[in-house]
Parts: sequence; structure tokens; C-alpha cells
Amino acid sequence: MNPMALAMTGFAFALWLNACYLLGIGASAKTGGSASVKTVGIAGSLVGAIVLLFAAVWFVVGQPFGGREVSTLHALFSAITGLYGLLWIGIFAVQVFNLDWHPIANLCLLAALMQAIEIVGVFHLLGMTSLHIWITAAVLAVYVVWLLMYARMLYGKLAAPVVGWWSMVAVLGTLYLQFFGGGIFRL
Repeated sequence: MNPMALAMTGFAFALWLNACYLLGIGASAKTGGSASVKTVGIAGSLVGAIVLLFAAVWFVVGQPFGGREVSTLHALFSAITGLYGLLWIGIFAVQVFNLDWHPIANLCLLAALMQAIEIVGVFHLLGMTSLHIWITAAVLAVYVVWLLMYARMLYGKLAAPVVGWWSMVAVLGTLYLQFFGGGIFRL
């Protein structure tokens, strides 16, 4: 199994449940209370983190792209999935243990910078000739915007529903990566 398909399944779960929470679908940030945010933290953020971190390790240990040594492509995909896996662990901890959100906002800013550099890495390693590569880079750019928006929301500078809707856009991009980047469908 391609670890990208598995990783993006976990990422979609985390984004989807958090988006629904921010949008007030089912349970909201305004009315849900601590039980709702803990459920989102466990069923979304923690599940996403576990799957993303498993994939990050699999890209290096399992070497799904072949080869005897870990290639730069393995390292790039491990870095991307690892970045979000670690971030979701932090989000899970804040949601479940009712901790301060501001350090997560600061972490989002670093993650946005890292993701921007990883977009350059995608073009450097995979070229610019394929429509799939351009769509993949666009999805990664959606994540950069999401990280910046999430940080602004955590600092009280952006409304939760705005971030919730952008999270839904990120879910759509994640589904593209899951099904096309994961090799289930081909362009």
C-alpha cells in the first residue's frame, strides 16, 4: 500500500472533524463544550497524527519508491507527513487537556515556512511538466494558507467559521492527494 493514501486518509479525518467543529456542524466551538472538543481531538486530531506519523516513518523505512538507500523523495514525503503528524499531536493535546493555544499558533507559522520550502522541493525533485505535480503543489499551497489562517484564528484575528471553510478546501485537496497522489487513480 502506498503510504501517501493512508497518510492522506488520516489528514482528511483530522481536517474534516476540526472543520465541522469550527463551522458548528454537529458540535461547535460556541455550544459544544469541552466534551465536543475532546472528541474532535481524539477522533480527528490524534487519529490524523498517528496515521501521518506512521506514514512518515514508512516513507523512510519501507522505501515505497524503491531503492536501497533513502532517497531525497522519501525524505521529502516523510518531512511533509511528519510535519502535519507532529502538528496534529500538539492540536490534540491542546484540545483534550485544555492547554494554551498560542504556542500552537506559533508552531503553525514555522510549519507554514517549512511547507513553503517543501513546495520548492516538490518542483525540484519532480519537475514542473506534469499537471499532477502542479495540482500537488497547489494543494500544498492550500495547506500554507490554512496554517497561516489557523494561527490568526488562534490569536483571535480571524473567525473560526472562515478557518472552517478553508479547512474544507484543504479536505478537498487532501482527497486529491489521497486518491491520485496515493496511486488509487491515475491522471
